[in-house]
Amino acid sequence: MLYWVRQLKGSWIARVFSVLMMLAFIGWGASSALPMLAGGTTAVAHIGGQSVDITTVQAEYQTEYNQASQKGQPDLAARQQIAQAALGTVLRNQAISMEETKLGVVAPDTALRAQIDGIPAFQTNGVFDQAKFASILQQNSLSADRFLKLERDNLKNVQLLPALTAGAGPPQALVDQVFSFITQSRTAETVDVPASSQTPPPAPSDAVLQRYWKNHPVQFTSAEFRTAKIVVLSPQVLAAKEPVSDQQLNDLYAQTSATQSVPASRSVEVITTPDPAEAGKLKLLWQAGPDWTRMQAAAAKANASAVALDHAQANQIPSQALSTAVFAANQGDVVGPVQGDLGYYVFKVTDVVAAGAPPLAQLAPQLKAQIQLQEAQAQVAKDVDNVQDALAGQTPLDQLPGNLDLAAVEGTLDANGNTQDGTPAPIPGGAKLHDAIVKAIFAAHMGDPAQLTAGPDGGYFAFTLDSINAPSLQPYDQVKTQVLAAWTQDQMAREAETKAASMLAEVNGGRTLAQAAAAQGYQVSTTPPMTRSQPAGGITPQMVPVLFSLKPGQATMLQTSTGFTVAALTKITLPKPADDPQDEASISQSLTKSLQDDVAESFLGGLQARDNVRVDPKLFAQIYQ
Repeated sequence: MLYWVRQLKGSWIARVFSVLMMLAFIGWGASSALPMLAGGTTAVAHIGGQSVDITTVQAEYQTEYNQASQKGQPDLAARQQIAQAALGTVLRNQAISMEETKLGVVAPDTALRAQIDGIPAFQTNGVFDQAKFASILQQNSLSADRFLKLERDNLKNVQLLPALTAGAGPPQALVDQVFSFITQSRTAETVDVPASSQTPPPAPSDAVLQRYWKNHPVQFTSAEFRTAKIVVLSPQVLAAKEPVSDQQLNDLYAQTSATQSVPASRSVEVITTPDPAEAGKLKLLWQAGPDWTRMQAAAAKANASAVALDHAQANQIPSQALSTAVFAANQGDVVGPVQGDLGYYVFKVTDVVAAGAPPLAQLAPQLKAQIQLQEAQAQVAKDVDNVQDALAGQTPLDQLPGNLDLAAVEGTLDANGNTQDGTPAPIPGGAKLHDAIVKAIFAAHMGDPAQLTAGPDGGYFAFTLDSINAPSLQPYDQVKTQVLAAWTQDQMAREAETKAASMLAEVNGGRTLAQAAAAQGYQVSTTPPMTRSQPAGGITPQMVPVLFSLKPGQATMLQTSTGFTVAALTKITLPKPADDPQDEASISQSLTKSLQDDVAESFLGGLQARDNVRVDPKLFAQIYQ
């Protein structure tokens, strides 16, 4: 089951199933009324009247623990989470297995053998290698019997849920409604009334400015700044400097490749036409050698659609007939016409990726980063005690030994982590560690001794405060120029709002926007057609839903970062599905996936409700403590 979950961990099936079973597990663990099993039992749980032996959960836990420990040794809370995930995996496996038994789903030995022989990690020169098989299982703490059971369960699992959800699909009426909602476009006339274009008012009296200064203290209050010395001990900082050998990469690839699998995918160029004769002509033309750009042009002349799919999996191709043909074709062949849901297809497969583990070249960057991080974490673990000892001896931060792998920085920053010139303070480490350090600095007091503090992502930090500049309302005489500028800007914004509101009232009173704008000396612009997901240039995201709520001729007004915009809806365009079969097919596929999610969720929820699950919390705790 572990392998099935890993192979499908990005799919909707895994997400739905994991959420349902984890919610169930949380409920089981939280109940104080759970029946306790008799002393001496090895059954850590019962599901559907069947016991779950603790050794099965421990084996799953060990596999997950080994994976997690590659990024550092998990603490008690992390080990408990790993154990919960392991138990959830075993329970999922058993629930599905019981249902498969009831339904008669089986995995023949021949299919199991073919499945294992086809795993690239177990092959040498394309042939199954027994020695490599045994070595990889040992590296992953897996016995041959357990691995074979996992693979057999995997074969049965992929027969059940996809078959259960394959028939789910949306009615055409729903597809048409969603298509109309998504593809509907609207055109509007707009007038921008920027505040900067208004005539500045005369300077007011000093009393008016002082009143404005008192009524807007936030605008004229200086931020609190703190000056600190900071040292950081971070795996992220050290990782980039760690060397990685080819042997380390190969060893880690051997460990991880057996547990990583990607489904088969193909890149394909497809031309779709409702006319079989036209499809035949396009095929002959394509076989003559034109490239994809020329074929797209030929398709446009023939009123056919052309689309390229990049490494699409079988279930990501909108037509079942097309999907079957694509995965049966050879790379480079021009195939067709193939009759499908949207017409006749002619296509060419441009790339083929077989199912199985990704090649080393593809995984090398992330494997290298993983090794570097592991090495850096080990180095940080060695340095922590020495840094703590040095700080306990009251060694100043700027006199700490240079062999402790510390990164040091000194400077002044505000509570947002910015320097006095507004740029982010260059604190070493990732963003989370940066934020934790800033938060700690602004919670500290002058004179606090430096202490090594554990931060996010396995990092540590220590600091001392040198000075605190508290926030304060700046004296009026010092900021009088800024007060005048702010007051003037505020008055100009009010003038812009008054003019925009006047235009809006005139349009809603029966005049056109052009007439209302001309009366105040403004020009009208017409937007290109826009959809809900693709606003026109110059239209703010806040304006889009408002425009899609108006009727033609109605107007609206919104404040922008520069002033105000008045917009009047002029046209609504409603495309028909026949005008864009590609979009319609995409919408249909998305709706089909959503309905399949619902079917799978209902099925798995039914299994959860049907099978009475009991967990022995004391026996379970032995797994991770």
